[in-house]
Amino acid sequence: MKVIWRVLIIVLVAGVMVEDLVSDFRSTAQAHPQDNEAAETLGLSVGTAVGQLAPNITGTTIDGETVTLSDLEGKVVLVNIFASWCGPCRAEAPHLVEVYNNLDQEQFEFVGLNLQESPDAVASFKDDFLIDFPLVLNENGDLTEIYSPIGLPTSWFIDQNGVVRFVFSGPMTSEALQGVLADVEAGREPDPFAGVG
Repeated sequence: MKVIWRVLIIVLVAGVMVEDLVSDFRSTAQAHPQDNEAAETLGLSVGTAVGQLAPNITGTTIDGETVTLSDLEGKVVLVNIFASWCGPCRAEAPHLVEVYNNLDQEQFEFVGLNLQESPDAVASFKDDFLIDFPLVLNENGDLTEIYSPIGLPTSWFIDQNGVVRFVFSGPMTSEALQGVLADVEAGREPDPFAGVG
């Protein structure tokens, strides 16, 4: 009986190790090769944590356009993970739209990254809130294996050099969004609650 348990434990440990390797391979396979060059130049690792070089992803929008994060270098970028069925995402959407519509889009860009829904669901969400910023499809979930949300919605604020400067899980108000974007643009430590008295 002890031999069976030992074999089972070895198989379980080996399975966990293989899954970790496969997961690492998936993330690496979907990252762009230039990530490593840029990371070396800046002396940073690639990842989605604050202070890391944001992984460069490419996706197709609901409108059929291609969005590549590295093409947005020089702008402050907000990557927002959402789902059309998510109540907090729906509560946040009007705030995102309001802020985006009042930004200088030469300096800022928002990218909505959907959480594995059909193009019809994403199109409906876009129409419901009159969203003008790109909404990237992600039906197979590959992109959210890289930008893995903590909860819904989750937002990554990326500076002009492609470095993650702030991550927030939960819906944000217009005031909080404006404050964090201004902080990231100015190179300050973001504080979404600075204007809350």
